[in-house]
Amino acid sequence: MGLCCVAVFSWTGTGCAPALAGQVDYGTGFALGHDSNITLSPTDPRAEWTQSLFGGIGYTERTADLSADFVAQVERRMYVRNTYQDETLPFLNGVAVWSMVPQLLTWTVEDVARESLLSLSVPDTPTNRVKTNSLSTGPQLTFRANPTNAPILGARYGRYDVEGPGDNQRYSGYGGWLYKFSELDSLSLNYVATRVNFDPPSLYTNFLRQDQFLLYKRVSVLNSLIVEGGTTHIRRYGGEETSGRLARVSALYGLTSGSAVRLLLSDQISDSATDLIRGLAYETTTRMMPVIPTEAAAVAPLGGSNVATTDLYRSQRGELTYVMRSGRIESSLQGYARRVDYVTLNQDYNEAGGRLALSWIPSDTLRIYADADYLKRTFPNLKRPIPDPILGSNFSERDTYRTVALGVTYRLTPNLSVSAEGRRLERDSELPPDVSPQGYVDNRVTLLLGYSTGPLYSPYRR
Repeated sequence: MGLCCVAVFSWTGTGCAPALAGQVDYGTGFALGHDSNITLSPTDPRAEWTQSLFGGIGYTERTADLSADFVAQVERRMYVRNTYQDETLPFLNGVAVWSMVPQLLTWTVEDVARESLLSLSVPDTPTNRVKTNSLSTGPQLTFRANPTNAPILGARYGRYDVEGPGDNQRYSGYGGWLYKFSELDSLSLNYVATRVNFDPPSLYTNFLRQDQFLLYKRVSVLNSLIVEGGTTHIRRYGGEETSGRLARVSALYGLTSGSAVRLLLSDQISDSATDLIRGLAYETTTRMMPVIPTEAAAVAPLGGSNVATTDLYRSQRGELTYVMRSGRIESSLQGYARRVDYVTLNQDYNEAGGRLALSWIPSDTLRIYADADYLKRTFPNLKRPIPDPILGSNFSERDTYRTVALGVTYRLTPNLSVSAEGRRLERDSELPPDVSPQGYVDNRVTLLLGYSTGPLYSPYRR
């Protein structure tokens, strides 16, 4: 959101209430925040107080028949000085795999509901956000011909819903052949076809997407390597065809018993709905620091942007994450670079950034943390609202974002905690003289009082 100062009261207990064969935690919280410039205006900053009420639930299960992770929250955010209209903000992040017939038939459900940005070049305020939901569900058949060979067939139904035009439905079918070298190594040949239909009215035409790729996996407790390579072909009905490479590498390596590193590389054609689902596995546990450093590196949040668009784009990204835990000190360092080229929209951009996070836990009831984020984003070819006969119809924009935060969380009881946080957000923009300035500074302070029955759910502003 914007730059500001925040004090927070929150807490997560250590116990989990039983839910069937799984675990469920629930909680609630209240946050009071103050922003020095909640509108992120470069010329007319407006101070504002916000009040937030949270309620949510977290669930996890690991049995022979079901593997599930689920986090849901509803926040009611109220603006005391009425700078913006009061909001109800739902959040959902869940995935479940049901083994209907052991070793033969499974059913998968994935769903992500959250707010997304409308434009990256506009400040991140409530007027530049929209509610989105990405759903994917369907069966998979795995025919185990022998211990090393297994043909695979599957189907998925998906939806991408966004406030305003752009809703679409997705029908996918896929097939493949899996070959297992060992319990740790496998190689598969895969084909996926997806038909995307947009609900009217829409500026975009329906299209058919076809992916063909090889997938190699080597997964162990501490280390993993996943490599995908192939091609993507997209045929728009009544429009142009688009083709490109599909290349993804994900590597996780435990350096020592207290440190791990993760590398992500990708070059692919994608869209907002697909990216929301792809990032789901990482986001369900972002605020739950795993005990094993390799687990912490695996769930580190993905770098990049969260934009609501129904356009296709080519995304090239590289990301490196390092996680370390030593005694009562925890730290993580993350750097990434990304390039996005849209097929239709004139909003291509390049970005690079990094994040440093530190935590000190002097006792079982106290945690002190600090983090710093840096991002530089360049739009090489934006359109002017009014074309200039001398300067032309397009211009370039370079934005630099810097965010620093310091906070403390104190546990009053095993289930109740208070937190206080101060955060400063800055943006500097390099623009031609005829374009309105976009830079700002916002200082935020937040106080939060939170109750949770266990670590699967923590109340906070998501």
